[in-house]
Amino acid sequence: MKCFFLDIDGTLLPFGKPAPRSAVISLKAAQALGCRIFIATGRSRAELPDLSFLDFDGFICSAGASVDVEGECIRDLYIPDADYARLSEYLSAHGLHTLVQTAEGTYMSQEARDLFYEYFMKYIGRIVALNGLIIGDVPSGAKVKKLLFLSPEGGWGVSRVKQDIEPGFTLVPNTVGLPYELMAEIVMAGVDKADGVKAVLDHYGLEREDGVAIGDGANDIGMITYAGTGIAMGNACNELKEAADFVTSDIEDDGIRNAIFHVLGGSCGGSKEEG
Repeated sequence: MKCFFLDIDGTLLPFGKPAPRSAVISLKAAQALGCRIFIATGRSRAELPDLSFLDFDGFICSAGASVDVEGECIRDLYIPDADYARLSEYLSAHGLHTLVQTAEGTYMSQEARDLFYEYFMKYIGRIVALNGLIIGDVPSGAKVKKLLFLSPEGGWGVSRVKQDIEPGFTLVPNTVGLPYELMAEIVMAGVDKADGVKAVLDHYGLEREDGVAIGDGANDIGMITYAGTGIAMGNACNELKEAADFVTSDIEDDGIRNAIFHVLGGSCGGSKEEG
């Protein structure tokens, strides 16, 4: 049995667009053959878009901090309160705008939201919709999954933050197409999508060779190199392509279908050339 682990943004869903029809058909065909299909994303469950086009077998969310398998939560990690307070103070002191991801939603200020959307329009050309965004202060006692931050252009950038907070935390560059210095996420050291992949495989008593990971961004490198087969989208960043076992085509050029065909061959239903 193969377990497929798919990133969302830039892998399963083109930014701001629905999943390609060929991807949906191929994923359903893989499930019909007994494969299991999992989402592996930096988004929290509250931020997930409408994924009702497929009956997913589970979700790795918040960059590996949360893992659900067939409706059962098997992993649930949070940033300790003291560490969250220290990170928040540091980011605020250097003029960085924070997005605080919790199980209930992601909290941010109006200024952070405006800058977030401004960057999307400037560098991507359209807004990437996220569910679960809440304008307001983080409630007292909220359990924080991870922090994201935005840097004003010319401000205290991602490279400086990375230098200041590691190795106690892990900084992952953004994967939504913005310039490197403008946006990143912070998770606890040791939290990675690869840990979520391992948790799922262990749950089923499977080996690494049974896992197939597909992604496009820097935060997918861990799971790409951990899984038995690591696949980079044609539109992936160069670092991921170099780490992958196979590079498929672009997300809007049947990338998911061709990735599944690479793993399962003709048994996944039809050839790569069929519509």
